[in-house]
Amino acid sequence: MLVVAQEVSKQRMNKQELHKPLSGKAGGTMMEDRYYVQCITDQVFLIRERRSADKEPRPDDRLVRSFDVRHDAYMYASSVNDRQRKLDEDYGHWVQQAI
Repeated sequence: MLVVAQEVSKQRMNKQELHKPLSGKAGGTMMEDRYYVQCITDQVFLIRERRSADKEPRPDDRLVRSFDVRHDAYMYASSVNDRQRKLDEDYGHWVQQAI
């Protein structure tokens, strides 16, 4: 599935809007969130890792995982971002990776 998702991602990246990172209970965005959901189709949702803290999501961001249920993708991204914030507090901003 990962290879298929990467191919779909490459083919559709120019057509798709990259979703900004999701964080918090209100669903607002925070630029310091490292992981975000990219919606490819109604049934393909990719979790991506931003390359840098000071950049917007980009097509060359690392593909972490794919989901076929939107809710699961956002829950996963939120969970990894929570872990990432804890690592950032303990070891410094963007020094360690949560996954």
